[in-house]
Amino acid sequence: MPNKPFSTAKDLHSKIMQKVQQKQTDTSLLLKLPNKLTGKLGEIKEFKKTYKLVQKLSSVNGFEVSKETLHRTMFNSEALPPLGKEYWWFLFIGQNGKKPIQLMFLVFRKHGKSMLFNNKKMLLKKLGKNKFQAVTACWAWDGKKLQDLCDTNATTTISPEKKSLTSKISSQKAVFRGSFPNFELKIGNIVNLNMTKLKRVDNKDAYGVFLPPFGMGWVDMFSTAKGTVFGKKFEGTAHLQKVIGITTFGCFNWSKIFFQKGSSASFFCVKPEKNSKKFFNQAISFYDHKTKKVIKFKKPKLKILKKESKKKLKWVITGYDKNKEFRIVLEVYAEKQFFMKDGEWQVYTEYAVTAKEFSLKTKDKKISLNDLGKGVGNFEDAYGFVF
Repeated sequence: MPNKPFSTAKDLHSKIMQKVQQKQTDTSLLLKLPNKLTGKLGEIKEFKKTYKLVQKLSSVNGFEVSKETLHRTMFNSEALPPLGKEYWWFLFIGQNGKKPIQLMFLVFRKHGKSMLFNNKKMLLKKLGKNKFQAVTACWAWDGKKLQDLCDTNATTTISPEKKSLTSKISSQKAVFRGSFPNFELKIGNIVNLNMTKLKRVDNKDAYGVFLPPFGMGWVDMFSTAKGTVFGKKFEGTAHLQKVIGITTFGCFNWSKIFFQKGSSASFFCVKPEKNSKKFFNQAISFYDHKTKKVIKFKKPKLKILKKESKKKLKWVITGYDKNKEFRIVLEVYAEKQFFMKDGEWQVYTEYAVTAKEFSLKTKDKKISLNDLGKGVGNFEDAYGFVF
């Protein structure tokens, strides 16, 4: 059947213009293709930078980390490939009182557009270089009760030049800034803490595991901290950590205990499931304030036992290698749980603890709680799965 003839010049003009517009649309789509390819290549280049950083941190695996590497890691956000995560985790452990003040401040982001955090939807939009939407969380044991500032979907900005991180928690502005070993953290008029050098050989470190395409790297900085938390005087130790990971969530236990006279103890293990008695990547270390040396266990065997009663929860941890034995009993006085979900899911339970018993035996020495003074710190019980 023949095409219908154009009845007027106006109809002909309209038909021609439609064809022109169609050609323009087709051309613009073709022009966009190189831009898309360029964007993808740029994204891959940024992912490579993230992997290089993880590789660098894993090559250190100890205390010999430069200030430049600490600052590069702490005051930057990374391009996150699938399974990518990064977080800033600041823990402050008081050392005065029967149940010392503790404070934890967290900024967390991961690959993806959104996630559930404590059953609250959080957007994870990248807003520019070192500017993004993330989860912020903050809790404190103020000496009498647990204060929770509530989880917030906050815009966070990082300045590598000014060495600062600015965000929000609830309606309070949060600012962390400084240069190792001197920092400050301010959260509205609720938290005002200043950090200075902690005189010990393990006051900074960098560690990592790099098994492409998976990997995880982190830096730790330890400082003396003074100031106020919820209007109450704070004196103690700051543990400042930044973690970058391209990995699934999993199950593990971790603890760091600081003793009154200057020593500290820590242990860590990975588990195949929540209540497993089998542990992998086990580590035990002890900093001796008298000798100013770190005692590390070689291929330790850990046992972790949870003891619950009506009024008290305790964790009993024992470990040994060929030449050393370790035992510590931790009593819980506060706890806070975080739940994360986005396909994979993770539960972190943070416990504020005091050391009720401690013993360390080596070939030539025995150390007890009487030698160290009161011990206070944090115990973390985490479990999670890919789906």
